[in-house]
Amino acid sequence: MFWGVIIKMNQKNDIDIFKITNALKGGKANILYITCLGFLLSIIYVFIATPYYQSYISINPIGDNINSSRSVGGLQSLASEYGVNLNVGDLINDKPSFYIPDIVNSRVLKKAVISNKWNTIESESIDLINYWKINDSTRFSLGKMIKSIIGADSASNLELRYMDAAIDRLTEQVLIQEEESGLIVISVLMEEPQLAADMANYISNYIKEYVSDIMLSYSSRHREFIEERLQYSKEELSSSEEELKEFSEKNPFAVDTPELQLQRGRLMRNMEVNQQVYITLRQQYEMARINELKETPVINILDFGEPASDEEKPQKTLIIFLTTLLFLVFSSIFVVIKEEITSNE
Repeated sequence: MFWGVIIKMNQKNDIDIFKITNALKGGKANILYITCLGFLLSIIYVFIATPYYQSYISINPIGDNINSSRSVGGLQSLASEYGVNLNVGDLINDKPSFYIPDIVNSRVLKKAVISNKWNTIESESIDLINYWKINDSTRFSLGKMIKSIIGADSASNLELRYMDAAIDRLTEQVLIQEEESGLIVISVLMEEPQLAADMANYISNYIKEYVSDIMLSYSSRHREFIEERLQYSKEELSSSEEELKEFSEKNPFAVDTPELQLQRGRLMRNMEVNQQVYITLRQQYEMARINELKETPVINILDFGEPASDEEKPQKTLIIFLTTLLFLVFSSIFVVIKEEITSNE
């Protein structure tokens, strides 16, 4: 009957504003009651709903170390002019790059966050599976009921299921925003303000240590590569010096001919190039050793997580306003339709 009235009202060409106004006036008591009911329901909801507090960190990646690639590339260019191949392409291409949102979204980090022991209001050491009561057997769910009918899972399967459920929930409560400037903001929503701040700082420390470990591994490979090329360059330099020495002993300057002078000049240039390559590689090797030993941060933590003073969710004022408005609109429509039905009978 309800939809039949709607169709009849839509089929009419004119809308009787006077009739609608009278219907609203006559049913204002019902409208008031229903609107007040919506207002009370929204009040009850915002007070029983679980509050969530937000804490955030902001990370500024420093970026690639341009100087090292440029210097090695310049060295390769210098050597290639004289037919010396340093083969540095693999080293430059092997330089690690990082996309922080991928690290945050990785299961490895999420498992670490979930398994970590946190200090909460109710417990001084609890992981998130127990904090969220994901493994609480007393909690009813349709999935648990079905599994109890078809058979119980093994302990390992249960642990995997608990972890997957915790990861899904953590994914919803850890938000990532990447600014155009490159700044990355990671927000954590949790039921306790201090817990949200602790988790945000844990994530920032995890990212920093993860990137630092990989960069240290890269620095070691870089130093080993330069060391290998330095040894090779040293051998090349010794060989060119020996060639020039033997040539000079066999062909003293007193008996130089144009052909001997040309050959002597070629040997001297070859020795000078090998000497310059060796000196440059020696400098690069010392720099690589320094970079391997020192801590070079590749990310800056601009904002650390702090406990929020106000809850982020639920937005009480907005919920109360929208719920009350929704009940007001639907109660008005209900009164008008009811009046239309009554008048047609």
